[in-house]
Order: sequence, then C-alpha cells, then structure tokens
Amino acid sequence: MTDSTILLDLAATISNAALTITRHNLQQSKPAPSFLPESSRTSGITTNGVSLAGKKDNSESQNAAISLIQAATDLQILVSGPENYLKSLSYSYHDITAIAVVIEFDLASKVPLSSSISFSELSAISGCPIGRLQRVLRLLFVRRIFQESQPGYVGHTSISELLAIDQDLTAFLGHCTHEAFPAASRLVDSIRQYPDTEEPSQAGFNIAFNTTDPLFTFLSKHPDRFDRFNRGMAGLSKSGGRSDQQVVDGFPWDSLGKALVVDVGGGNGHVSLSLAEAYPQLSFVVQDLEAAISSVKYESRSTLQDRVHFEIQDMFQTQTRRGVDVFYLRHILHDWPDDYAVKILKNLVPALRPESRIIISDSVIPPPEHLHGLHEKFVRYLDMQMMVLHNARERTEEDFAQLLARADPRLKLRKVWRRGPDTAASTIIEVVFEE
Repeated sequence: MTDSTILLDLAATISNAALTITRHNLQQSKPAPSFLPESSRTSGITTNGVSLAGKKDNSESQNAAISLIQAATDLQILVSGPENYLKSLSYSYHDITAIAVVIEFDLASKVPLSSSISFSELSAISGCPIGRLQRVLRLLFVRRIFQESQPGYVGHTSISELLAIDQDLTAFLGHCTHEAFPAASRLVDSIRQYPDTEEPSQAGFNIAFNTTDPLFTFLSKHPDRFDRFNRGMAGLSKSGGRSDQQVVDGFPWDSLGKALVVDVGGGNGHVSLSLAEAYPQLSFVVQDLEAAISSVKYESRSTLQDRVHFEIQDMFQTQTRRGVDVFYLRHILHDWPDDYAVKILKNLVPALRPESRIIISDSVIPPPEHLHGLHEKFVRYLDMQMMVLHNARERTEEDFAQLLARADPRLKLRKVWRRGPDTAASTIIEVVFEE
C-alpha cells in the first residue's frame, strides 16, 4: 500500500532536523550555512555547514544533518519521479566533466576571492576558450559552484572558494577527474575483456590509459600526476573519518607501551608524525618506495626527527626488519586485490614475534542497511573507486579474517575499533600474531 503522507513525513523530518542544526549553531555561535564565500561575510567565523565526523559538533547535530540530507535526497527523488530521476542521474557525468575543466585550467584560483571577473578576462588569463568556458561555468552555477554575480561576470560561492584556498582538496578532486573518472568510464569494457581477473593491470584504469602498469606504477612515471595524487591523499587526511586525527583517537595507542611502529607504505609520514606528536612513548619507521621517501620534508614538526625515521622498503618484498612490535598499514590493503593483499601481509610475518601486532586502517563494510544511507553511499563509492582503479575492493570483517588466515594462520583478528555505529571509513583493525 502506498504511503499517502510520505512527502509530508519527509518534509517534517527535514524541518525538525533543520531546527536541531539551527539551535546547535546558535548555541555554539556558529553562522548558518551559506553559499556566500567567506571573503564576503563579516562575522569573522569561518565554519560553514555541519561536520559529519568532527569533535566540535555534538552527535545530535551530526545525526540531524545526516537525516536531513537523506530525507532531502528521498524527497527530491520522489517528487521528480522515476523517469526524471534516472534522466538526471544519466547526465550527472557532465558535472564531473565541468569540474575537470575548472581544475585543468585552474579557474578557481583565477577568480578573485573578494570580487568578480568577466568571462572574457577569465578566458584570457586561463587559456580556456570563452565559448566553452561560459557553457561549463553556467552548468556549475546551477550546482552552486561559482555564481554569475552580474551579467557576464563570475564570482565565487562558498563552494568554489574552497577550490581556490584548499589546494590539497583540489588535488584530490583532480585525481578523481583526471584518473578515476576516465577509469570509471571504462569499467564495462574491463568487465567484458577481463571477466574473471583481479589483476591490478587489467582494471578500467588500464583500458582508459592504454597501459599495463598498475595505477601507482603509472603515477610514478608521471611526476605531475604523482604529486597531485600525494597532495590529494594528504588533503583527505585533514578532516573527517579518514583524517590523521581519527587515527590518533581511534585506537588506544598508549596501550602499546614503548613500542616501535613500522608504518608500511607511509608515504610522507604525516600519520606517523601525528601519532608521534600525540604519543611520546612511541617511535616510528616510515617505509615506502624511494620515490615517496626522497621527497619527504619534516617542515614545522622537525622536533620529531629523533622518533620518526624513513627507510626504503618495497612491501611486496620480504620485510628486512626483525622482531617488530607493531606494523601499521593505512589505506594500503584496499588498494590491492586479495592475492596481492595476502602477499603484503605474508611479507610481514618473518619480522613478527609472539604478540606482535598489525594495525590496519581501512574501511570495514558492515552488512547491507546497517549504515545510514549517507555513509552507505560513501562506502559504496569507495568500493567502486577501488574497482575501477585497481581491481581491488573494500572489505567486510569476514573478508579481512580470510586474508589473514591465507597469509598465515597465526595472524588473528583481535578487534575492529569503530568510532561510532554509523561509521565504516573510520575503522581500525587490530591483528595479533599468536605462535
């Protein structure tokens, strides 16, 4: 039977959630969410929107934000109707294409933060032909990304302004538009051409870029792409469920005592540096390939150099260290199909001693419908991202247990640490080595 009041029920959910968020913002002296760029506001408060995974927002306001987003999405779908919804979904790749143009021609940084610029001037300084520039931006205006502040002129919104001031976030979007999006467009071809393989050289990415190199090998041969990818991953680590702070808070690191933690594939060491800052009893060795290690700079946290060291190590080769207290793998295993993930784990075993631990930061997917819709969608996006780029995937707790058993039966999954019932990306897996 059709629910005759469903639209009213969704509208009530939206109204109640908006009231909760507004009350919270007023209590915390936070401004209301706005499309106006920060540079045009006078409050001096720079927080915009509601954090979905931050310490400063209480759980009531976070839950209200999640409920509002889901109800608004459902309401839009129902009012649009199935046909219009599917048509809109089918055209949504043009939004990504438009963002790709913005990033390729660095349009966000060329639009003044406190004023506007004409289409013709923006075209001249960016090199993007004016006719195409106008058409691309007018699509984004509809999405509240940039605005036509006066006829023929482009100004920022709070969204486009972020692209101008947060270069790491922009780098992540650039990786999505310039590597992941072309890869996703060839997923069907990869399924047809390689229906039974999980080789990282036979993903949609490989067909899109006509290469047999796995993504990371390909990136290492293209310094500009590699730099953008590294900056983008650093940007993801600034906030939310995939942040450095989540790693610091998400596991009882102090329970390890005075331990040596080997950060496998740790790149520039930003996570190890954050952990070293928070837990003075821990010391760290960051391992990665030479290309990643050679570009490391300590910058402002140089006082940690005595407890954070770097060394070259290929994780697909047997670990050279012995008697290691803790191995840490952050967002490593989800980049690799099962056979490769097993090899990574197996290569650590000779370095383990009884009660050594392997700590894994990766998404742990719960059963369907155990997550709120917003979180569920995000996890499914991540899973698709791994498929099109690497032929890899996000995994359930049972999947991780099977990987460990295949690598060595002495590796036991002790606990999955979760920050909250609605999280999947914010999970840390604790593994112990039992003789």
